[in-house]
Amino acid sequence: MSVIDAIRSEREKVKHTSFRMLHLCFPILGAAIFIIYYFLYGNVEDEKKLKMILELTVTVFPLLISGIGSLNITLEERAAHFQTLLAEPNRCKIIVAKLMYLYGMGIFALFILFLLFILGLYFLGIVATLQVATLIKAVLGIAGCNFIIYILHLFLSFKFGLGFSLFWGVFESLQCILYSNVELKGVARYIPFAWSINWVQDILQSQFFAHITEWIWIALLTMVSVGLILLWFSHWEGRKTYE
Repeated sequence: MSVIDAIRSEREKVKHTSFRMLHLCFPILGAAIFIIYYFLYGNVEDEKKLKMILELTVTVFPLLISGIGSLNITLEERAAHFQTLLAEPNRCKIIVAKLMYLYGMGIFALFILFLLFILGLYFLGIVATLQVATLIKAVLGIAGCNFIIYILHLFLSFKFGLGFSLFWGVFESLQCILYSNVELKGVARYIPFAWSINWVQDILQSQFFAHITEWIWIALLTMVSVGLILLWFSHWEGRKTYE
């Protein structure tokens, strides 16, 4: 079975669940909230409004990723206690397919969120107040930074289960709220769930090139993380009853 076939298999597994609907409902709800906010607070500076919606997006995403990712892994557990996955000769192919499908749906949801947001502002006649180029750069960065969150929650969901993954997702979101009010420096900028907040701040303050070395290291850390989860999953023997 190729990776493409494995991705199709992932799609079939969630065919009769609310997985796809969630990836439509959350962006529609989020876009509606953002549009109403922009409309009601027209007297607020455009940069402050943009900062608000971007920070809210990066704050909510870790919680959503933890919930949706862990529910997906729970399906595997309930179906056959991971035996189907463990019996696969090439486990790396399975985890790559699962990661690609989950992350791809997350990118889709993020795209729908801001597409509907821009269209909403256009129909209200206030899209001219939006810094579209800045928004696009910020969203692309958020999409990239979210990849490490998917990797982390795949590991947590396989290793510890739904409860711990959700707990950690709540913790990440709360930390994002904290980090949105402070400027992280030094080693603190390498905390994975702070990457999106750092990116948004760098883009809004035109500080990206000032931190280019850090972003290169972050890209390398992401690639290393992919290798680590593949290595771990290839030797994983299933969750013990006491885990």
